[in-house]
Amino acid sequence: MDNQPIDTGKSGAGRGKLSLIFAALAFLACNGTILVIGVFSAIGISLSINPHLQAAAISLFAIVTLALVFRDFKRHRSIGPLLLAALASVTLVGTMYIHYNKLVESIGLLVLFAAALWGWQINRKHRSVES
Repeated sequence: MDNQPIDTGKSGAGRGKLSLIFAALAFLACNGTILVIGVFSAIGISLSINPHLQAAAISLFAIVTLALVFRDFKRHRSIGPLLLAALASVTLVGTMYIHYNKLVESIGLLVLFAAALWGWQINRKHRSVES
């Protein structure tokens, strides 16, 4: 019997997409709520978002993104995206729970997305080399 792994579609370029999705969710948990509140306010509906739940959601999405980038690192062994995602995640969690700063939060979200995008690109290249 052949011991070749079965391609389940979760390798290569497709794997990194999940980290991109969670990085985008972290961004939406932060800035998307501002847009939603603005839209509802414009039509006369008052809406309040619990800032503690919002901080927890942003932190959770950042940590899940880091875990997904780490999962991809185990495959392609390129440390750059992992270090960038770790720096961004630590920055975001620190900003949420130690000292809040909107500029630092925005930079952390941008860096987190950049790390996920970088990891996705490496996965694509790694998969094309294997094919």
